[in-house]
Amino acid sequence: MKNPAIKLLPLAAWLLFLLVAGPEFLLRYWELALVLFAALILVPSGLKLLGFLPGRRYWIAVFGLGLGILLLPRPSVFVLALPYLVVAASMALRGLADLSAVRNFSLRSWVRIAALGYWATGALFLVSFLAGLQPLGFEPMVVALTAAHFHLAGFVLTVVVFRLLSDAPGRTNKIIAVASLAGMPLVATGITLTRLGFLPTFEWLSALGFALFALTIAWQHLALFLKDKYPRPARLLWLAAALCLLSGAMLAMLYALRFSYPISWVTIPNMKNWHGSLNTLGFAWMALGGWEMTRRTAGEKSFPRS
Repeated sequence: MKNPAIKLLPLAAWLLFLLVAGPEFLLRYWELALVLFAALILVPSGLKLLGFLPGRRYWIAVFGLGLGILLLPRPSVFVLALPYLVVAASMALRGLADLSAVRNFSLRSWVRIAALGYWATGALFLVSFLAGLQPLGFEPMVVALTAAHFHLAGFVLTVVVFRLLSDAPGRTNKIIAVASLAGMPLVATGITLTRLGFLPTFEWLSALGFALFALTIAWQHLALFLKDKYPRPARLLWLAAALCLLSGAMLAMLYALRFSYPISWVTIPNMKNWHGSLNTLGFAWMALGGWEMTRRTAGEKSFPRS
């Protein structure tokens, strides 16, 4: 996408989706609108930062995904989203196969695989929601939010960690790289245990730990803002991204503590609107945008098409 106008097509497509969907649909399914934003803008950017180039097959799959979401709640719309799941799963399997072939078991390589795995998991939960499936009896909204969570807190956050580790493989970035491998599974385990009737202690401990992980990433981007070696526009994007991530992490901490310190405003509907929007349209978009600028400045190229 060398033409600047072409680069705006995914954003234009998302804005058109919002217009066609209408306010009532968006009020009910805002989390799905954010997932579609991720599929149109964030995932392609993240794949490039991982060394992949989204190809025609990917964009056809995203078109089907958007159409499937728009046709909700009609039956069988999940069929339109299946190609998106296939592309995500095949990318994850390809990355794992490449890792096995070259036997490069570095921490950076595992983070790269984890990012692809989180994306595929998000796609799986998205298809499950569209198909009306409720794993472990979770409410449909929770299934949809899980899809969004794996796209953002999973895929995007791990891509950012991959870039931090590639840029400066120091002690702090190595620690948050390990956290990126363990964070999402631990949070998912905590939520599942609470659902199965166990005390919510593990859920809020894992959620607070993940919030601390996010705060560390925000701090690292604030530090990058102060370094003159990066393009000024990228640094400004990282500053804005860090502030959005700090706000989103604070909301996540309040939600994690809801069992001990309930706040009437901290509900799932409010969290999906404010926490989700801050993380998607704020942190994820701006952080990846900053890293893409540095990638282009460094002359990096993407290789396999998806």
